Amino acid sequence: MIRLAHVCSSDLAIPALAPFWRPLLDRGWEVTFITPDGPHVEPGREAGLRWLPLALQRRIHVASDIAGTVQLASYFLRDRYDIVHTHNIKAGHLGRVVAALTRVPIVVHTIHGMAYSMQTPPFKRAAHAVLEKIACLGCDMVFSQSREDRDTCVRTRVIDPERVVVIGNGIDLSRFDPEKLVQRRDDVRRELGIGPDEIVFFSAGRLIVEKGFCELFDAAALVRRQNPRARLVVAGGGDDRADSLDEATLERARKEGVLLLGRRTDMPELYAACDVVVLASWHEGMPRVLIEGAAMGKPLIATDVPGCREVVEQPANGLLVPLRDPEALAQAMLELAADPVRCRRIGDHNAAQARSRYAIERCVGMVNHAYDRLLAGEVPAYEGA
Repeated sequence: MIRLAHVCSSDLAIPALAPFWRPLLDRGWEVTFITPDGPHVEPGREAGLRWLPLALQRRIHVASDIAGTVQLASYFLRDRYDIVHTHNIKAGHLGRVVAALTRVPIVVHTIHGMAYSMQTPPFKRAAHAVLEKIACLGCDMVFSQSREDRDTCVRTRVIDPERVVVIGNGIDLSRFDPEKLVQRRDDVRRELGIGPDEIVFFSAGRLIVEKGFCELFDAAALVRRQNPRARLVVAGGGDDRADSLDEATLERARKEGVLLLGRRTDMPELYAACDVVVLASWHEGMPRVLIEGAAMGKPLIATDVPGCREVVEQPANGLLVPLRDPEALAQAMLELAADPVRCRRIGDHNAAQARSRYAIERCVGMVNHAYDRLLAGEVPAYEGA
């Protein structure tokens, strides 16, 4: 029996990675998630996963960082996994180093967005690259969701080019199918208290500064003053990070007309109810919000950063705006709000393109193929790697 462990910074990874681990359970593999506790742990156990607690927090916290490192070492030494697969930045750094030091046979990592890019100031970029290079010393394979992140790894000499491959990102296209939900649009809008004539801009994610919500809230206020029919709706909850949005910021947004929904599980229905999907994030791997929005036939607005600009090629998919620029973001929102015909054309293009670009089965196949080749003592070969 093959034993695989995923090390992640949040239990949200359990449902997010379900398309990857379900086929492995069917093959008789034992799959363990090592994450902080959360609401997704018990459903994962019921589906057949093992789970182990991880004390790491997203923010720097010396006591929990030490405790989490000790936990990882004890799990790896005790359970003797065949493969350890790490995710996210902090959990990925510590997980890879500890896995290598405890002689886990195969260590792989997925980049879900890097802490730096080639546009990062040289000294800061070099410091991040050193940390990433140390984490990659004992790593057999790195999967990157975006080409820019892969190129950054190679150009900063973090890892040999043949050991980092672009897998992209994908979703369950049968779930995010606009044709199935077209009849739900009006019902969902009524349930949310949104008028039939309102123009809904929708965003989702953890309510933290790095996701650009402060700029997005400012932009929404500017837009609403010029077009009172425009409305921003946001799905997502708080976080344990130091840059989580405080209640005063959220209350100001509410007073400006922003509808904050909290954590939701009905994402396809929310996309169906909106008119434009917007993401103001500072950095991403390949953002699911934009992919899901595209699959649901919506025009997109995003910041011009790695990951986002891999999904949004303007003008075909929507609009890109400069980072941390509420005025430019507001202008893009007003531009699309004033042109429903253009929005419909872009949305139709996005929905058609998503069918070929964002099928999760392709990503799953690449990762599980890599597992099998590495277990056989071979280096997976991918075109363009």
